[in-house]
Amino acid sequence: MPLQESACKPENVSNEDAIACWERAAGEFAAFFAEGPEFWHAHVINPCLLDLLGDVRGKAVLDLACGEGHLARELVARAGDDVEIHGVDASQTMIRIAREKSAGVAGRLAFHIADAAALTTFPPACFDVAVCNMALMDIKDYRGAIAEVARTLKQGGIFVFSLLHPCIFTPGSGWLTDDDGTITGWRVDGYTARCVTKGRVKRGMTFQTYNFHRPLEDYAGALADHGFAITAMREPAPSDDLVAANPRLAHDLPQGSFLVVRCARLG
Repeated sequence: MPLQESACKPENVSNEDAIACWERAAGEFAAFFAEGPEFWHAHVINPCLLDLLGDVRGKAVLDLACGEGHLARELVARAGDDVEIHGVDASQTMIRIAREKSAGVAGRLAFHIADAAALTTFPPACFDVAVCNMALMDIKDYRGAIAEVARTLKQGGIFVFSLLHPCIFTPGSGWLTDDDGTITGWRVDGYTARCVTKGRVKRGMTFQTYNFHRPLEDYAGALADHGFAITAMREPAPSDDLVAANPRLAHDLPQGSFLVVRCARLG
């Protein structure tokens, strides 16, 4: 969970500032993926996202806001030579790390430095599939990013994205505890607020990044405006086996931390 601090209006944070904070945090964040996907990606987010993506063999794939490239490498591992993947991130450091970690599969995988809302490297209708894994809530111009996904996807193409669940992680959310510190629930407040907070994405990080909170209607509206229809929506949670092995996760079962959405570009 992001460790949030004070909230402000989105217009008070520039796109350049939003990108710059991720550039500063890139090395620290990428370190959590040194041995593969970090815990939540490995056990909860990615299995759901990959299931909704389906088989990508024979397809051209856009990995938007790809970070250090772990998902792109997983797709190559699944599809072998029969896939073309382009990872894009606005952070130069993230792309450098992604290229270094992906050197062994460079012939099937390319990484590009670009703002998610300005994919000028790519012509219209050049991808079959697009994915954005846990990043749209960190992108200031999310509507521009969705517009660029629509522009670069072929008609009938699939767009799958994951988010911190905006109904659960709100500007006023946090654990509720009793007098002895025992967790009793999760507080949700300020869901309809459109604001930005700054905090550490992972415990142990030094650098902070911006998180843009938006209600679900904003994402749904942007998708509809750019010709997308939502075809599936899932809210993955830790499995019973995962909780048995990690009892601290029991609190996350009723909470529901993530949202994964699949869309089709209709026109």
